Amino acid sequence: MTWSPPLPTWRMPSGPVGAITDVPGVLVGHGTVTEPARGVATGVTVVVPPDVEVRPLPAAVHVINGYGKSTGLVQVAELGTLESVIAMSSVFAVPSVHEAMLRCRLAADPTIGDVETGRSVNLVVLECNDAYVSDPRQHRCGEAEFVAALEAAAAGSVTEGTVGAGTGMRTFGLAGGFGTASRVFGSGASEHTLGVALVSNYGRWGDLTIGGEHVQPTGEPESAEPPGSVVIVVATDAPFDSVTLRRVAARAQNGLARTGCVTTHGSGEIVLAFSTSRSPVHDPDVAQLDDAFRAVAEATEEAVLSGLAHATPVTGRANRRLPTLRGGGGPSGRPGRPNRPEPLPSPRDPTG
Repeated sequence: MTWSPPLPTWRMPSGPVGAITDVPGVLVGHGTVTEPARGVATGVTVVVPPDVEVRPLPAAVHVINGYGKSTGLVQVAELGTLESVIAMSSVFAVPSVHEAMLRCRLAADPTIGDVETGRSVNLVVLECNDAYVSDPRQHRCGEAEFVAALEAAAAGSVTEGTVGAGTGMRTFGLAGGFGTASRVFGSGASEHTLGVALVSNYGRWGDLTIGGEHVQPTGEPESAEPPGSVVIVVATDAPFDSVTLRRVAARAQNGLARTGCVTTHGSGEIVLAFSTSRSPVHDPDVAQLDDAFRAVAEATEEAVLSGLAHATPVTGRANRRLPTLRGGGGPSGRPGRPNRPEPLPSPRDPTG
């Protein structure tokens, strides 16, 4: 298949590498497992906010559709703070990844669960269901994959597509995956960065929309498989408190809609947003807020498309092999946007 999708036009500039890691201090790492003979294609991805285990950060949750089994979100919604690394994986791996996170925190912090206070810790694990491709009866991620992702967590450019938690995911019936993008808004002392990292596993064959046009090829059967979910992490260095972050998180849905997402009954769409600022304000400038709303919509849309464009063929259970947006093979890079495929124009060029 050779596709020539239209080019989306974005108005806001991206950060230097076009990833959530453009937000200072934020790290991303993957742990990936692919064993075609066993029908396994899955993994773990972590987003590591700066010093989050030392001092909680302002955070908020927005549930677009609550068909999901993530952990830790109730306390984030109640207290407006995040106090752990964010892990993403398969729905079947939530208990084992949570256990791995707890083991690591207990080893690192003797005050958790101690005899004096019995202090607890709120661990966040986000999930999508990759069981169409990866057999959870053969392998479920746990400590090995979580530790691998944590050890690999780094700043700078981020691997996207069929990697980490995105390995066995399907988006509009295609392979992909994990995607990320960023936007810069404001100017001078008020310039800030907002980044998105997501695992997309939603949408029906034929609904994918790029630049306002359906781009799926004709002559291919529509998938009869039920859609999955999408979990989105939004990071910013803007001084937003939990109330403002919840409003920002809600605008991620605008970016999903641009890709053809219709939020079906069984598609769990969850957004978790946090700020790295230690001095959040309750009533931000309206112009800055509107810029953040546009930024999260654009970055969400690009992250979904980037995950699709970077995906490579994956063979899973029952010899299932998902087609890719680019018809197979890896993406081509270009200077200034590492591994950013050519069909996606740089947001620094509003003309596309």
